[in-house]
Amino acid sequence: MEFYISKKNFLEVINFKKIINIKIKFVTITYNNFKLNKKIINYFLKKNKNIIPHIICKNNVKNFNYLINMYYINNVKNIMIIKGDEKISNFYYCYNFLNIIKNNYNNIFNIYLGVYTEFHQNNLKNIYDFKNNIIKKNLFFKSVFISQYIYDFNSYCYFYDDLNKIKKNISIVPGIMPINCLKKIISFSNICKSNIPVWLIKKLLNNFFKKKNFNKINIEINCNIIYKMKKFKINFIHFYTMNNAKIINNIFNFLINNFNF
Repeated sequence: MEFYISKKNFLEVINFKKIINIKIKFVTITYNNFKLNKKIINYFLKKNKNIIPHIICKNNVKNFNYLINMYYINNVKNIMIIKGDEKISNFYYCYNFLNIIKNNYNNIFNIYLGVYTEFHQNNLKNIYDFKNNIIKKNLFFKSVFISQYIYDFNSYCYFYDDLNKIKKNISIVPGIMPINCLKKIISFSNICKSNIPVWLIKKLLNNFFKKKNFNKINIEINCNIIYKMKKFKINFIHFYTMNNAKIINNIFNFLINNFNF
């Protein structure tokens, strides 16, 4: 489950368990302000909760070393490395950072890697890049892949099959993101080349001005994807909450009532 920390939602994130009554394996924290992130990271660590802060590859090496050292000093054992969406950076791909961690912090961190099940606009050699620079050279024993959000489950299946041809039993946790703003999700999906099925867009557009129907369809769409994941024997799901913990709870209530979860 992922949250973006700001001064406005700090207390809400701390108290999210009062809203969500499902079992949470870990919480990921989108990188923002380090002092603000550090505050909530330390809070969860004191509560013995698994917390995974992001490190974005658009940072330069100096900033990366500072962050990784601060996480090490603060006893953070899990970190998630994501590429980010900038076209130009000093360290373009996440495997550049994996090299630093492997050389200087080997066996200290559990590494979670953000991946796209489809092709990212800045990395049209998606599978090739994984095969040659991550899986063969830099994959840690304790590495786990977490995917970007999925609305077309076939894309996850194809990606999973491709990776398993390279290396068996790779762990890929699929991402789920409720659609709070259709315009934003279409825009972001165009940037990331993530597929949104045409039927899904049409169904939401037809109910765009009927908030109650829109929310219901939004929940149904995500529940159908989760149901397919369960049939695919996927044990864990990563929720991008968009800081809306209530809708995650509504999704699971719908699953319990309609899919016998």
